Amino acid sequence: MTLVKICGLKLHETIRHVGTLPVEYVGFVFATSKRQVSAETAAELGNSLPDGVRRVGVFVNESLEEMERIAETAGLHVLQLHGDETPELCERLKRETGLAVWKAWGVRGDERDAELGRYAGIVDAVLLDNERGGTGTAFSWERIPEIRLHLPDTPLFVAGGLHPDNVSELIGAYRPDGVDVSSGVETVGVKDPDKITAFVTKVREQQ
Repeated sequence: MTLVKICGLKLHETIRHVGTLPVEYVGFVFATSKRQVSAETAAELGNSLPDGVRRVGVFVNESLEEMERIAETAGLHVLQLHGDETPELCERLKRETGLAVWKAWGVRGDERDAELGRYAGIVDAVLLDNERGGTGTAFSWERIPEIRLHLPDTPLFVAGGLHPDNVSELIGAYRPDGVDVSSGVETVGVKDPDKITAFVTKVREQQ
């Protein structure tokens, strides 16, 4: 089954809607972004979620101490790292927090993607995005099979440029372990309940 993560949540009405859908993860952005929330806001929002939905915190080159503080305050289950975090830092973060750690990777489409192998056996998942990340554009999905060779036992999530009209194509062709969407379920920069429902429905139709 392809897991679903809806990222960049900020509003109570969005959280309540997502909580009615078969979604495994929600993402709260703590890095500088128009979707950024505080740890306290994330904690409050997370309290409205069903018990089975896991809370993911999105960070970029944050200090280990600050990630630990936010994780505890917000009640996070997963730390998703989008910066220059090394395998050594990922391993230490896992050890000190006891939480799952995901490493986001901007797909280069060349030999540099082999560097992902350094995270094998350390992180709990790798999230593939376009090289710049957070731009709402897709990378070349044709790279997924090659990247799997570097991470044969690591779950792969796909992000970047996903929306209700193309997620079926991705899953049908490449069967990622999970999909992560943010701007693709927004209308004028705000999460759209109808688009979120459509996205989740398309994913579940592929199971």
